[in-house]
Amino acid sequence: MLKSIFVIALSSNLLIITAVNAAVSPLPLLVEQCLQLQSPGNALVIGSRASHINSGESPQTDNLLIEQSHDFEASLQSLFNIKDRLQYYRSYPLPPHYQESLLQCQLHMADMMAEILDSPWLTQLTRQLADDDNDKELSQLLTRLNALEDNHLSLAQKSQLYTAQASIKQGLRTQQLTLEFSEKDCQLHSDSSNKNGVNKLEGDSEKKLSTAPKSSNAFNLSIAAYLIKQGDPVCQKRVWQAYQGRAKYKNRPPLERILQLKTLHAQEKGFPDYASFSLAKQFLSTPELVKAFLDTQTEVAPTPPWNLGHHLALSKPMPTTKVAGEKLVDKIQERAKTLGFSFETVSGNIDRVWYSGRLLGDIFKETAKRSKVHLLRSPVLGRQFGQVQLSMKQELSHIKDKQDLIKAYASALSALSGSSHYYLVNTMGETLDTSNIEERWLALYLAEGIIEPYTALSREGTITRFARQLKVFRAKVALDFYSPRGLKPYKSLENEFTASFAGQWARSEDYPYNFYAIVTTGPLYYQELWQASLSQFIYQSTKHCKNQHSVYNTLVINEDSKTLNQKLKILVGDPVDALSLIKRIQDGFSYQEISSQDQYTFTCPI
Repeated sequence: MLKSIFVIALSSNLLIITAVNAAVSPLPLLVEQCLQLQSPGNALVIGSRASHINSGESPQTDNLLIEQSHDFEASLQSLFNIKDRLQYYRSYPLPPHYQESLLQCQLHMADMMAEILDSPWLTQLTRQLADDDNDKELSQLLTRLNALEDNHLSLAQKSQLYTAQASIKQGLRTQQLTLEFSEKDCQLHSDSSNKNGVNKLEGDSEKKLSTAPKSSNAFNLSIAAYLIKQGDPVCQKRVWQAYQGRAKYKNRPPLERILQLKTLHAQEKGFPDYASFSLAKQFLSTPELVKAFLDTQTEVAPTPPWNLGHHLALSKPMPTTKVAGEKLVDKIQERAKTLGFSFETVSGNIDRVWYSGRLLGDIFKETAKRSKVHLLRSPVLGRQFGQVQLSMKQELSHIKDKQDLIKAYASALSALSGSSHYYLVNTMGETLDTSNIEERWLALYLAEGIIEPYTALSREGTITRFARQLKVFRAKVALDFYSPRGLKPYKSLENEFTASFAGQWARSEDYPYNFYAIVTTGPLYYQELWQASLSQFIYQSTKHCKNQHSVYNTLVINEDSKTLNQKLKILVGDPVDALSLIKRIQDGFSYQEISSQDQYTFTCPI
């Protein structure tokens, strides 16, 4: 059965290379095969090697453990392939009946994974892997399995958590915010849409600040439009802050429920709070380390949030030359060849990718409104080649368009570069907060000489610096929210807001209620900032090395399954503990007066 499913999966993968209108036809087949997929647990347990392990009759040999791990991988291959294709389809708008079918498939696979993670056989396998320290690749597999087991929730816990998350998302998405001003100063009298006295502020939420259905002291504008048109900074600040707390009353109960559920889960795992639990196996493994990093990243943004629109209106975008997407892809491929890649055109929209003579897989290209990448099938050494779909704009008119395409292509190449025999090793990072440093490093490398970096005073530079400080502040809020009372990392989040935006936002009780990632990413919200900083540090430390092929081979390919610490020691040299790296990153990139990192002197470690 599994074999036939895998054959169908391979053939249907060839069809999902265009937009959804062309890719809809395999959906019923995908759902059918998904729902017919059986858990591999029983087959594994009754297998000869599995029964030998469970009986405990004799010690496990290294070769036998490797074979057993390969059996485990083979049994889950169809599930993983269907999961990847499911994620692809779910990224597109689909008719309701297809959405319902995909949801059934998703629930079925979730049940299967829960059954696998709860199985005695997997528990026995992880124990055997933990006792074996001779095979580095098996150690990498164990790290991923432990991460899955640590975050595994019961059906009841999942149900309560997802219900609360859905409630919060709905609270942030409701399309109306009603305001009534007590002072006429904040009215935009030139706004013709206000002549009927409708007191609505279109936004992502609903919060009634007045019981009056109509008022002459009201407006009907989007939050962004109002802030741009309103010249009074006091009014800007007042409206912006009201908007940020728009979902507080509706979302407080579900957010408190999520905090309770996650705290209980952490305590079941032996941790006093969810912040400590979620960080325990990350590179920045304690709240103190995360705080230390965020403190080094705190600087004053170009403008407070309520004045961003005005500030951008006065700044100028960076000039750039319009270029076709395919032309930029050609340049990216030329740059990638210096790392050891080679490319073969299979057809007009399919590129075959090789690395040092080894076939990695195919990139399927399609025209879209923005550049992004989807994993269609992950490479697994000795079992299957990879497939990714690259969506890209036909014409790139802005620098951000070019950056987005480079980042998407870097993500595609990184996804195809997995060199492990195990899907989980190829698709999961050693830690969540370092899982994307390879593709981030590659994006920096591919962009060198192709596009220029943002200048500090440009509109793009302003947006980048502002967005970074917003992430820094929200990371502090998330870390603080999941930390227990008496052990909060920050004495005053109001002061942290001022440190980033040179303004005051006194309603600290509103802070957790304006971004959805506080319930999905939680204390790990810092990870994007950390990965950007670490990958930039690695890039600057190795950019002058003559053998960039060796850098990529060490950081990304990693055929000998080195740990992250081992790779960092090779690439940037000791010390590479978390606190030392935080300090080294801060010292290396804290000199604002130096515009070009080329002026720094590094010793090439490779």
